[in-house]
Order: sequence, then structure tokens, then C-alpha cells
Amino acid sequence: MHLTVLFIFLFLTVANTTFQHPFRYQIPFTSTNDDQQKPSNSYQFKWPIRKIAIIGAGAGGLVTYREFARMGYEVRIFERDSVPGGNWHYTDEVPLNAPVPNLDLSEADFQPHLPPENVVLPYEESFVGLEPSAVSEARRAHRAPKPIWHSLTSTAPKLRELPWPDHTPLTLTQNHLQRYVRTFASLHEINSNDNNPNTSYNTRVERVDKRYDANGKEAGWSLTLRKFIETGPSSYKIQWWTEEFDAIIVASGRFSAPNLPRIPGLAQWARLYPHLISHSRQYRRPEEFTNQTVLVVGGSVSGTEIAEDLSGKAKKVFLSIRPHEDSVFRETRNMYLSRVPKNVSIVPEIKFFHPLPIRPTDENFGIQLGEIELINGTLLRGFDRIIFATGFRYAFPFLPQYHNTSLRSNETIPAGSGRPQPLITDGTHIRSLHLDSFYIEEPTIGFINMNLGIESFMYSEFAASAIAKVWAGEAKLPSTQEMWDQHWQRVIDAGGAYGGQFMYLGSAKEAALVRYIIGWLNEDAVKYGGHQV
Repeated sequence: MHLTVLFIFLFLTVANTTFQHPFRYQIPFTSTNDDQQKPSNSYQFKWPIRKIAIIGAGAGGLVTYREFARMGYEVRIFERDSVPGGNWHYTDEVPLNAPVPNLDLSEADFQPHLPPENVVLPYEESFVGLEPSAVSEARRAHRAPKPIWHSLTSTAPKLRELPWPDHTPLTLTQNHLQRYVRTFASLHEINSNDNNPNTSYNTRVERVDKRYDANGKEAGWSLTLRKFIETGPSSYKIQWWTEEFDAIIVASGRFSAPNLPRIPGLAQWARLYPHLISHSRQYRRPEEFTNQTVLVVGGSVSGTEIAEDLSGKAKKVFLSIRPHEDSVFRETRNMYLSRVPKNVSIVPEIKFFHPLPIRPTDENFGIQLGEIELINGTLLRGFDRIIFATGFRYAFPFLPQYHNTSLRSNETIPAGSGRPQPLITDGTHIRSLHLDSFYIEEPTIGFINMNLGIESFMYSEFAASAIAKVWAGEAKLPSTQEMWDQHWQRVIDAGGAYGGQFMYLGSAKEAALVRYIIGWLNEDAVKYGGHQV
């Protein structure tokens, strides 16, 4: 996974500069006193915001914690895994098999497990006398082992507060990055071994609900929380409780809900041989595939790099790719394909998995007998394993009230219906966001690092600062109507519909967005108080 490092110092000269919004429709924002270019009014929050919940302790969540703690908020961070790091917490333990076909998005990442009805919280259940495999399955379902493999490398992302030592190689292993993120957590005393009461590891947010005061007025959010505690090799316990907050930051990442394509016949293959067909999130080491014939499906970064990793151990590797209509994505895909070794055979998109014959006695021989038809009519057979590097879907099981899978990419909730515009529809994008950070329907829900094509370590510092300053009153959002006007214009500029490209920024738009945030926050700091960024 090769990430482009952006050098922030290029963006920090903001005085006497015109700040053009990264999306074409935005009114130009300048550092002059011309109020005619500013929103006529600003959004007014319904309740004071002091107590913050952060969901996720990856790099984005940790940076967000730092920003909010510096500004004096009361902050809690919840992480379903046992340690911080997010995607950069590598383990040999693998996630559970990805369902085929895909699950509904309300449970695509995980199926929320709420406490039994009518119990008094906090509540606890113990599970004893289990097989170790049952404990492992429960642990993996809860913590969701991350989708990185042992040999994964990346160009060195950087947090401004924690520069890499001089002469650090440009490309680093996942182990280096894992230690880097945990060092940052320790610097702020929020590592899993710091015993900080503001952190809760092994804790999954099962549900986020609106809460109301004694007069029935909206007053914030209530989180239903679930903690997994392994008590021995054959036992574990679950604890549930609730906590109340004024605002929520979703920093749970975008690589948790696996996506498998709807290819005719695939469901039968996966049902008969689930141990031979996997999603790339389960890939760890090439040695597992020694002397096997492997088909990797997907021509983006994971697919091409896994194919490269396998090429030295597998007997034969095939890489199936599909054509891409968008020129930007096509050029990026071609860059990835240029790194694929010559001993990897690149083949077209899969059209059909032909029905498998009667299941043989030897389960490990099963899919070798099956035929796979490509879109050009070619038939392939003889595979030992198939890996789907076909990406992930956006899903937030703890916010089911803001999912609506009935809407197509060019559809929205009718005005005046009384229903909120959703965040999630088909999983290819997040909609209804202002600056990709604030949920327009409920701006006390913020999002960190949900875009594709960004350098997430750097970007999170500015996005988190923006949310913290807005919630503190040191920067202002436009009115709700103006935020929607800007959002709908962005949809029009994207071709009149949402889709898989909607959340993609790329280096140019990311740089423009960072410049815009710096200018906006610094100008509002002069008006409303607060420090410059």
C-alpha cells in the first residue's frame, strides 16, 4: 500500500491569500472583510457541546483526541480492538469469513449485539466451558482483525508533532507504522497500557441514539457500549453499559465492511468451500499458498500487491481485473498494474462461476474441478484458492437510523417527508456531509478520514481541528440550507449522482481542502477567538 506524502509546509502561508474552496461550487473564501462573500447566517447548535465520544483509535481517532483534549473538551475514546493503531495493528489472527452475498449494510461491518431487553445497565454475561475455537470466533467478531498483511509497506506518513528521525527510509514496514502510531498514543497517554480513564479498549459502540431532556428537547447522544473480556482459554464475558455525550466523532475507518461482487455462481462456490474462497482482509503471508494456483480478483492496490506478494511462493498466480470507465481511476489502476511481476497472468473480468460438480471427498480439491468463465468467453479451471481484493463498503451499524438502502445513486429523500437524508445508501459513499466532516442533518456527528485518495495522518490533523473549533464556537458553519445548497451542487458537479468516486479526493483536492480549512479557521479565529492553525 503505497501512500503519497504531502508536505504541509507548502500550505501554511495563509495571510493575504484567497482561499478557493476545493469543490467548484463554493463561494470563494477570502481573508478580506467583505462579508458579502460570507454566509448570511451560521448554523446554531441546539445544545452546548463539551463532552465528546470518539469512535475508533486509529491514527485519525488518536489525532482527534489530541485536538479536543488540547481545547479543554471532556473526551472519551472507544476502540473495539485491544490496542490503538486501527489498520496499522497487524496480527496473524484473521477476520471471520466475509459473507457471500454481502450482508445488508446495517450489519455489514458487524451485527450489533444489544443487551437483553428489560435488564438494568450495566449488565454482564459470562460464557464458560467453550472450545478455544468458539472463544476465538467471538473475539474476532468483536475486534475485527485488520486487513493488512505481514509484508505490507507504505511510504512514511507523518504527524507534525512526531517527525520521523533523520535518514528514515521512504518506505516502511507495517511493523514500523504500527509502532509509530502506538508511540503517538503513548505520547498523549492514551495507549492501551496507560490506564487512562478516558480510553476504553476492547469496547465496541453498538448503538448511538438521540437523547432528550426532561422537557422532551433534544439534548445530545446516548451510546450503548459492549466490552469483550477474555477470561481464559475457554471463557469470556461481555459487559454492556451506556454513556451520554454532546457530540460524536466517527473515526472507525473505511476498511471494515468487506465487499464481494455479485457474480453468478459465486455464492454456491463460497457455500461449499468457504475455506478456499476469501476476501483480501484475511490475507497474511504467501507461505500459506506455496505451490498452489491462486486467482486474485481485483486490480486496485490490494489486489496487485497481494498478487506480487504471492508470486514468489505460489505455483501460479492469476489476476482478474475489470475495465474502468473513469480516466483518473484508470490511470491509477494502470500504475498499480505496472508493478505486477511478469509471472502473474492478468486476465479479464469474471462473468460466471459455473456450478461445481458433486462435492468430492477431499475438500481441498473442490474448486479445482470448477470452471470460471471470463467476459471474453475464456474458461479457467484448476484453482486451489481464490482471493477477492474487491474493496470495502461504507457502513455504520451503530447508526442504523441514518442508513437507507432503498435509495439509488440518483435518488434522495423527498423534501418535506420529515425523514432525514441518510448517510449510507449502497455503501459506495457517504452522503449528506459538509466538507466531508459534518453530517448536515445532525452537525454534532462528525467524521474523520472517510475519503479515499488522501494522506490520512496529515489530513486528520486539519479535519479534527476544524470540528473541534466549530463545536467550541471558534469557527462557524453556514446555515443548514446553505450547507445543503453546497452539497447538492457538489452532487451535480459529480455527474448528478452519488457513486464510488464521490468520496475520492486525490492529492490536488486534498491540498485545496487543507488550504481552505486553514484559511477558514484562521479568519474565524480572529472574529470569534481561538488560536491560529
